Order: sequence, then structure tokens, then C-alpha cells
Amino acid sequence: MGTLGAVSDPLVPGHRYRSGAEELWALVVASFTGWEERVNEAAAAAELSPVSAWALVQLDPKAPVSQKDLAARLKCNPSTVVDPTDRLEQAGLVIRRPNPRDRRVNVLVVTARGATVRKQLIARLLDPPDAFRRMPVGEQARFREVMRETLSGRGPDAARRGGGGRRT
Repeated sequence: MGTLGAVSDPLVPGHRYRSGAEELWALVVASFTGWEERVNEAAAAAELSPVSAWALVQLDPKAPVSQKDLAARLKCNPSTVVDPTDRLEQAGLVIRRPNPRDRRVNVLVVTARGATVRKQLIARLLDPPDAFRRMPVGEQARFREVMRETLSGRGPDAARRGGGGRRT
């Protein structure tokens, strides 16, 4: 495989990409510029820490979950979610209730106020950047499909067949 030419790349200045896949990944990583700032601003607007804000976003108001399940969604140790959920409860955004199927386990229930704050957080966090808005609708659809296939681990042929695809 040939070496791709160096580009003026703010992510890795002077680096020569070894493959198109490596350059694509660098572009995906670079696209997250400003994400941390966006999370911090959205959390501050909701008077939450960024961790508590993201925990609230991960709670479906229609499907209460345990702290253990929330930790799995956040890909962290269950003890890590204790402080953020305590803060969400103190702010009146969630309440802990016994799980009706197993009363030994509490589930996190999003309150009406919590659902409103969550909706506002999601709106701020997922508001597309201008570059995405300017992208033609057909290109948006194509990009979404490629990203879905990539994230599912299935190639485009597998997605059409409904099976697992070969990764390259």
C-alpha cells in the first residue's frame, strides 16, 4: 500500500497517513473539536457537572434503570455513578425507587423536571454543527448509513444481507 501525502493536519502535524482508514479516523477524531466545551456549557446551563449532565442524558424517562445498568451505559465502574446520581437526586431530576421486579435493587426514575432538563441537554448537545447542516441531504443520509455500518461492525454488504460483514 502506498503512503498518502502529508496534509496540513492540526491533529497530527506533519504525519503521513499510512492508509485512507487512518486518515478517516483522524478526521472523525478531529470532528469532535469543541465537544468537551459543548458538554461543559450545556451542563453549566443546567446547573450540573458535566458528569451528572451526561448521566442524566443516558437515563430514559420511560425506562428506569439501576445504577449498575447506568454504569454499564457509561462504561464505568458502578461506584463511579453514585456521586452523579446523588447530585441528580438532590437537584430533583431523578428519584430512587425500589425495582418492582427485585425490591433489593433501586432504580433511577427521571422526574418530570428531570425529563425537561434532559430534553434541553440533548437539544444543546446534539445540535448539529454548521458543517453538517450545510451538507446536502443525500450526503447526510449516505454518511449516516456508513457510520451506522461502521459502529455496528457490519460492512455495507452485510447490512444489505442482514448478516455479519468482513472488516477491513
